[in-house]
Amino acid sequence: MEDDSLTTQSIAWRRFAVIGTLSVAAVAAALPTTRANAHDAAAAAGPSTLPAATVVSGPPTGSKGPDDLTRLAVDGLAGGRPLLWTAFQNGIGPDGTPATGGPMTSTVAGYDPRNGSSPVRTIAVTGKVDGLTADPRTHRLIATVNEDSNSGLAVVDPATGTVTAYQYSPSPEVSGNGGSDSVAVRNGEIFVVHSNPNDTTQAAEYAVTLDGATATAQLTPVFLCGSTATDAVTGVSAPLAMADPDTSAFMPGSAPRFAGQLATVGQADGQIVFAAKPDGKAAPKLTVLNLSDGTGATPQVDGLATATAGRGTLYVVDNKPGTITALDTSGWPAGTVFVGSPNGLGTLDLSTGAITPLGNSFTAPKGLVFVPAPSSEGDG
Repeated sequence: MEDDSLTTQSIAWRRFAVIGTLSVAAVAAALPTTRANAHDAAAAAGPSTLPAATVVSGPPTGSKGPDDLTRLAVDGLAGGRPLLWTAFQNGIGPDGTPATGGPMTSTVAGYDPRNGSSPVRTIAVTGKVDGLTADPRTHRLIATVNEDSNSGLAVVDPATGTVTAYQYSPSPEVSGNGGSDSVAVRNGEIFVVHSNPNDTTQAAEYAVTLDGATATAQLTPVFLCGSTATDAVTGVSAPLAMADPDTSAFMPGSAPRFAGQLATVGQADGQIVFAAKPDGKAAPKLTVLNLSDGTGATPQVDGLATATAGRGTLYVVDNKPGTITALDTSGWPAGTVFVGSPNGLGTLDLSTGAITPLGNSFTAPKGLVFVPAPSSEGDG
């Protein structure tokens, strides 16, 4: 979960005027009551290709394959300005096995958006870092490693470079399958995705409690891969059949639907499950949105960010070239949901699940972070 109160750094491009506004569509009487709180808005389209500037032109020497992206200011680094943090996975296997002769550690790197030519700090984390996010309350980074098996969690102090490893209890691994991937934080509460679950009786998402005395990360299921969810379009309830939980994020208050809910993307499943009031104590109300992109194939979303203002910057990690690009989102209103997939970058309609591609070219967009422009807090 990104801290939307942090301000973005200026980027050398001409800002476009906001040309779109949210328009509320008439709600048909036949629509299910589960959609009553949705704005059912058709967001006015902004520019199909966003003005772009390269922030990071390539990986540090000896590193490759960045994945998640987060944002955190650290005392003593870059004058305390917010840095962009990503993790280069360096070819390590999903169970933590390095390639022959390859590194055994991922490289967590922090970049100053004003000058991304080289990282301000790099930190080695053992294993393949899959999930990475900031915890603004503790000024730490939280990383998950090895999404398929041999998985664990690490708390990274970017000020000192210290890495504290935690073991899961109980282990998410069953019959050789299972690990952790994306991590989301809200108000100090930590949630991790259960990646590569053995079957639908396993959790799709966990709440995490850290015990520093025992270096244990206690896992409590939030919902299961086979829990019952209501279809976001039809209103029909049925058991899920999630096989590939991957990305998770909290929807901000600007989202036209599912505001405040925890979104869990089933990547190969082509769907997003929204959990209302997740806490690991009571079963949350679940809504599932099935995705489509007009190609006939299952959209495999692997990055999610929602605009919290009508003007701002969308930062995008491109996995294969190892770059970070800043996109000017002027013209797209607050509440616009941006998604990344192997097909590129697009916008997501939360009412229908339809993904509309943007014209910006990426080979494998992964982590996405939206930062509002300093003067546009509350725009929409």
